[in-house]
Amino acid sequence: MKLKNKINKTYNDDNLLPLVNIIFLLLIFFMLAGVIAKQKEMYDIDLASAVIDEYVEKDKHILFIKSNGQVIFNDEAITIKTLDEKLKLIDDKTITIAADKLVTTGKLNNILIKLNKNKISNVTLLSNEK
Repeated sequence: MKLKNKINKTYNDDNLLPLVNIIFLLLIFFMLAGVIAKQKEMYDIDLASAVIDEYVEKDKHILFIKSNGQVIFNDEAITIKTLDEKLKLIDDKTITIAADKLVTTGKLNNILIKLNKNKISNVTLLSNEK
């Protein structure tokens, strides 16, 4: 009686697995790309284009407070007493304050009280990022 020799056959399929993964990824990519392209063409819409000829900045009310207490409102040096008159002319109730870092809280608080009396509701205080 003859016994068959058992031959261990090993298949080296390890190199085939990454190729299958890449093929499936490409298949998914092209399926999604086809769906996106189809959605763009589904509706016949001609999108508008816009060109900005000139940028016009809206009037912003800026109040500068220097370290010596000098107040500059909209590029005009004023005193604290005349600040009320200038604040009454503001119609949009928006102001930006740029105060020097050496300005005391007392001086800043006096100006904030004047803003509150004139019903300036939107106040932005500028500061540096540290």
